[in-house]
Amino acid sequence: MKNSLLNLIVICAALFMVGCKDPNPTPPTPPTPEVTTFRTFSLMKAQNPALQGDLNFTIGADGVFSCKIPYYVDRTALIPTFTVPDGCRVVAQTKTQISGKTAVNFSQPVVYSITSNGRTTPVTVKFEIGYKGLSGLPVVVINTEKNQAIKDKDTWIPAKMMIDDGNGNTVFDEADAEVKGRGNTTWYYDKKPYAIKLGEKAEVLGMPKHKRWVLLASWNDKAMMRTDLTFFMAQQYTTFRWKQRGEAVELVLNGEHMGHYYLCEQIKVDKNRVPDGYVLEIDYRAKEANGDIFFTSNLTKLNFVLKDPEPEKGSEEFNYARDYINRAENDLKEGNVESYRSYMVMESFVDWYLNQEFSMNIDACFFLSVYMNIGEDGKLYMGPLWDFDIAFGNDVFLDDSSDNHIPEGFYLYDADRSDLWLKVLRNDELFLSILKERYAAMRADKDTILAHIDEVAEAQRESAVLNDQKWHKLCKAGASREQILKAYDAEVEYLKEWVEDRFEWLDQHIPNL
Repeated sequence: MKNSLLNLIVICAALFMVGCKDPNPTPPTPPTPEVTTFRTFSLMKAQNPALQGDLNFTIGADGVFSCKIPYYVDRTALIPTFTVPDGCRVVAQTKTQISGKTAVNFSQPVVYSITSNGRTTPVTVKFEIGYKGLSGLPVVVINTEKNQAIKDKDTWIPAKMMIDDGNGNTVFDEADAEVKGRGNTTWYYDKKPYAIKLGEKAEVLGMPKHKRWVLLASWNDKAMMRTDLTFFMAQQYTTFRWKQRGEAVELVLNGEHMGHYYLCEQIKVDKNRVPDGYVLEIDYRAKEANGDIFFTSNLTKLNFVLKDPEPEKGSEEFNYARDYINRAENDLKEGNVESYRSYMVMESFVDWYLNQEFSMNIDACFFLSVYMNIGEDGKLYMGPLWDFDIAFGNDVFLDDSSDNHIPEGFYLYDADRSDLWLKVLRNDELFLSILKERYAAMRADKDTILAHIDEVAEAQRESAVLNDQKWHKLCKAGASREQILKAYDAEVEYLKEWVEDRFEWLDQHIPNL
């Protein structure tokens, strides 16, 4: 009886336990497979000589490896060093990757495929561009809409522009802009010049507010400072209504470092530029087919292009400018001294002539880039100055035996195309007296001018290295930093010697005019 009762209790307990079981038990959680990724990812200077030191990537919460890289490093062929778990295969851009050996194009984020035990994991590696760099020059950063290429001189491409001071500090906040090509012969070189139109007027690197700016490539000027030297001398020794300013910069376009550029003010009519009236340019190549608004003068047959503003051909404004220039040429030819002196501002003609003559600028022979301004006051002003990359003994279109390379002679005075304008004025006593006065002031500051050349050269020596590593204008590809600096210093020394020799020759001849 006692055993039967015990068995009954056991059976009831078992039935109770069965009744308490979950009818839908939760299956056990399988172990999470290990995510296969890089253990380390770096760029070592030993495999990437353009770097100043090793760069180590960090992994973010999203699993992306990233690192800040200097703007001047070419990202199209970098060799990464990485570690992964044993037995992994790493592929990127359709190629099996070998740490420390395989070059990769990092111009865009790269997705690596890491395969282990039949399972492939995508891992993204990308760069952020840092603007603190070697040269110390400001860095102009332009990104066009959808990374569109700038293919011509006619089409404005929407863009964003910002400027870093070269030390990682933004000095011009990102702003809307448009950009296009510019230049004549210079547009067809590998390194292109550009025109910039900001969405709103803005001060840029301390230069007064405006929308329109220019990036000069200085392709032909291996010293990369002839335009800057001209602007410096104009600031110091002329009385032009407006004197241009500019700054040496680095340009990064759509993430690619384009080298050394000269960012300067474009010639425009504005309260912060040429103050009023009409800006005209003598340009022998002017054509209506190119959209140029110009007239050909009656006597010299020179083409005068109305640059700003651009009135319609045949309009009252157009006819006024045309008749004004024809009157001036007629007065010069007829020797109407009292008449032309009444409206030609002689100081501006002297300042323009002296700077062009001193530098022996081939374009200035009433040929190209010769600017004049008919002011609202009815006066005719010469200037502003423009296009000096082949001045100062640097006419790359002539061989080394050309007289242009020799700092002797009155270059503009002897030029056929300028015979009416300059040869008449060079026989005007007022013109000559002002010329001698202006030259004496410039000559007294010779040491200041030479010191400016040294100062600019020192400030952009590292920029010259970076520029040449991309464009190979000073040395062949693969040249060392020391070789490039030696070649750059030689270009600067040539410029200084040329300036000194030019002063020496003019010292002997200007007083005798």
